[in-house]
Amino acid sequence: MAGRGEMNCVPPIVDDRIQMFRNKRWQKAIEPLHDDRLDLAGVGLAMSFADELLKAFPSVTIGLIPCAVGFTAIEQWMPGSALYQRALATVRESCEPHSKLRAILWHQGENDAREKSLAEQYRDRFVELVRALRKDLNAPDLPFISGELGDFINAGIGYPYGREISGVFRELETTLPYYACVSADGLTATADGLHFNAPSLREFGMRYALAYQDLLSRHGT
Repeated sequence: MAGRGEMNCVPPIVDDRIQMFRNKRWQKAIEPLHDDRLDLAGVGLAMSFADELLKAFPSVTIGLIPCAVGFTAIEQWMPGSALYQRALATVRESCEPHSKLRAILWHQGENDAREKSLAEQYRDRFVELVRALRKDLNAPDLPFISGELGDFINAGIGYPYGREISGVFRELETTLPYYACVSADGLTATADGLHFNAPSLREFGMRYALAYQDLLSRHGT
């Protein structure tokens, strides 16, 4: 997710132990992490994810690798696409020579909630994407965490199939290994009715961190 949370609505998270990979180098992480739309970029979920993890692992350095591009459909991320190849290249470059990829955080689906046919294809495309990333990164057990779409995604704003896509994420917890779905229950939107607001993104990131830790504990990692 390329976060669109309001920058002035939550205290900043700044910690030397949280780094981001930008412009081909590691540097101290500062929001906005993503630069896909400088006019819209804002608070996302990754900083509170990292901040929450540091409570459990205070001696580590957490590296965030921003790859998201807002307002994209999952079809644009399928294996072989420009966005897929760019993400692969960025991850590989960031992990040389001493870093190790520990998880992929995914939040996308609003664009596919516009049409019934896109929503119906989402499950197969998502599973193909997860499997391809694990294969191409040579990490068959790589944790992959996604989050539900907000309950505010609805037909009134042009996205009638959000619940169906969230249902895909939940159902896959029973069939897709090393995968977790994060609840968006109770989270709220910005004024546009489409994007999560900043306080909700802080909470969402913490939920992602707890889901990640639960994956680690369940798989003995």
